[in-house]
Amino acid sequence: NVTDDEPAPPQDVTAYAASLLGMPPPPLVSIEDANLSPMARSFYSENKRVRNERIKCDLGVTLAHPTYHEGLAAIYGELRNRGAVK
Repeated sequence: NVTDDEPAPPQDVTAYAASLLGMPPPPLVSIEDANLSPMARSFYSENKRVRNERIKCDLGVTLAHPTYHEGLAAIYGELRNRGAVK
């Protein structure tokens, strides 16, 4: 697994993406009510933290977009430049 410098739950990342698009975040759905495969249900029911220190230190990697905020903002900016979003 590889992660950025800001571990966050999926709903935080989704809410930030929605804010970039000027939209409200989608409603939260409980894991019990979600239509998920057993594998997806297992994934979302666990709370694992992943660190990226080794990839940065051992391999000398420098992240172009250190957090999901920078990464999603860069994607949104590129889509705007291409006219794919307003």
